[in-house]
Amino acid sequence: MSNKIGRKGRFFRVLKIGTLVVPLLGLAACSGEEAVMPPDAPGVSRSEEYSFGSATQAQDWQATRKVLGQLEGRFGEKSMRILARNLASTTDPQAIKVYYAERLVHQAGWAEMPVSTFADKAWAFAFVSPNGKHVLAVEALDASESAGGIVPLNILTNLDEDKGSTR
Repeated sequence: MSNKIGRKGRFFRVLKIGTLVVPLLGLAACSGEEAVMPPDAPGVSRSEEYSFGSATQAQDWQATRKVLGQLEGRFGEKSMRILARNLASTTDPQAIKVYYAERLVHQAGWAEMPVSTFADKAWAFAFVSPNGKHVLAVEALDASESAGGIVPLNILTNLDEDKGSTR
C-alpha cells in the first residue's frame, strides 16, 4: 500500500514540476525571438556621404521629419534612428513595400502601421512588431527626371542592430 502511495506522490511531483517548467520554456521560446533589421531591398544602396543638393536635401528632411514625428510620439524620441540610403529612381515604391512586408509581416508577424509624409513628392510606409515595441519605416522622395538615377531613401527604426546588407 505504501508503495502505491509513493508512486502516486512521485507522479504528482513530476506532474507539478512539468506544469511549471513547460510554460516557462514556452515563454523563453517566444521571448527569445530577436527583432533584427532586414537586409536592404533591391534597388536600395548605401552611400558614404549625402549625394544630393540642398533643395533635394530640404525636401528629404521635411518628409523625414514628418514621419519621424509620428514615430517618436509612439516609440520615443531617443530610440529612433535614421539610416540614410539611396534608391534607384527606376525602382517602384510598391516593390520596396512588398519586399519589407514579405520579411516582416509574412515571416515575423509584424503589422502595417499608417504613416504619412504630408508632402506631395514623397512616400512612406511603416511596420510595427507584434509586441508593439519595434518599428521599421521607409520614407523616400518620388523619382524625378532631374534625380540623376537615385533619390534619397531613409529607414527610420528603433531596431537594435543594423544588420542590413552591404550592397
